[in-house]
Amino acid sequence: MEYGILSLLPPVLAIVIAIITRQTILSLFIGVWLGATIISGWNPFVGFTSSITDVVIPSIADPWNASLLVLVTLAGGFVNILRVTGGAKSFADLMSKGINTRRKTQNFIWGSSFLFSYTEPVLILGTVTRPLADKMKVSRVKLAYILDSMGSPLAAMSPISSYGPFITGLIATQLAALGLSDNPWNLFIQMIPYNLYGLFAMIGVLFVINLKLDIGPMYYAEKRAIENGQLYGENDKLMIDETAENEVKVSETKSDIFSFIIPMVVLMVSIFGVIFWTGDISENGFRGAFLNANIVLAIISGFIFGAISGILYARIRYKTSLLSLFDELTNGILKLMIVPLILVMAWSIGSVADTMGLGAYITNIVSGNIPAFIVPLIIFVIGALIAFATGSSWGVFAIMMPIAIPLATALDLNIALAIGAVISGGLFGDHCSPISDTTIMSSTGAAADHIEHVRTQLPYAIIIALSSAGGFLASGFTQNAIVGIIVSAILLLVLLYILNKRVKGNPVTPVESHKEA
Repeated sequence: MEYGILSLLPPVLAIVIAIITRQTILSLFIGVWLGATIISGWNPFVGFTSSITDVVIPSIADPWNASLLVLVTLAGGFVNILRVTGGAKSFADLMSKGINTRRKTQNFIWGSSFLFSYTEPVLILGTVTRPLADKMKVSRVKLAYILDSMGSPLAAMSPISSYGPFITGLIATQLAALGLSDNPWNLFIQMIPYNLYGLFAMIGVLFVINLKLDIGPMYYAEKRAIENGQLYGENDKLMIDETAENEVKVSETKSDIFSFIIPMVVLMVSIFGVIFWTGDISENGFRGAFLNANIVLAIISGFIFGAISGILYARIRYKTSLLSLFDELTNGILKLMIVPLILVMAWSIGSVADTMGLGAYITNIVSGNIPAFIVPLIIFVIGALIAFATGSSWGVFAIMMPIAIPLATALDLNIALAIGAVISGGLFGDHCSPISDTTIMSSTGAAADHIEHVRTQLPYAIIIALSSAGGFLASGFTQNAIVGIIVSAILLLVLLYILNKRVKGNPVTPVESHKEA
């Protein structure tokens, strides 16, 4: 059954209520309930029952979703062990000796994300760098912005992440259906310079950090952090409860850096060990091991063994009770329980939108006879709308790839350009949607208010999207990636500079220049 414009109602209602009330879980459930009610013939009682039995529970039961829930909860345990044993603080103290300004701190966080390019680095990186960011007076929403900008955009361009095999699998399916002999992995690599939003989401962070181009609500959040030391607003609802964040005294002696190094080394060794094992490195080689490995299992294993190693070191070094340490491991898991609930609701509303045919509806609106050069831009816009409404970049990839590749072939467009437009659209919508799992986990990693993170990040996402749109038009005209990159870079710098000057010149709220802490 086709629902037409009604398919927009559940996600739009959820987003609006979430922004107004800041009650993310309630807002998402209302959206799910409305969608299930429409599907059930406008019967709200049947819709409520269907929301639970046909939408929420299947979302939890999905193997991929279930594995991500386990990953997120175990991340909470690992995070808490780093905190209570003093590992995270020791790392922050050590790094602050050389990284002693706000600019250096933010650049360090940006660069460190590449160490976790095999997955979205938002949770681990946020936990490790948050004490340092706090010490250097970087606002929580700024940290969340950096994490989110280096999350799915980086993973979507990494062949060894879970994104790589998924995207190439979609490409390979379309190539086979069209009888094309192109190598899907070659197209994946060729797509990267055409993934304009992903590239400039990451490059834009460097512009913002090093040219001090904070804009909109982010500017005032940073001003508050610099001048008053307030890292978040008085009314912010942090994704991690900091009222219980007083460190456990593991010893009368100050904790040492090995409380950080040992768990992190074990984490990394465990992750890559499981990747090589599940990917059968002896049979498939180094590259093939990553392509065939169970990445989620590897990360889950890393969190488990990393947490255990931290516990054992604290026991040996500080004579801390094993029972108390395992209690803290459990407490860390419990502290993040809100995140799995939000993720389940986000997946559920995405499922409802898919059932109601939201993707097909948006695609049909803009379909028709269009000039070839504008096709990449249209693909980008459609993907962005779908991803924003559903909170899923992967859903956009699955919906749009079967449309974009045949369309590019028929119009004699560069296939890599069309693929880049699909990936960019998915990343943009996912980046600025309050119901995106990556956005939710970025707020969690930074211990920020989720809606404030969305509100402060949205201007950057929109500016980068506008710049990317200009780049896609230029690439569509020229079929050249370099031209698109140059146009996007110029537009991004100009827009950021103009808006930054406008904020600084606001006569109502005079703003002093950012000082290095």
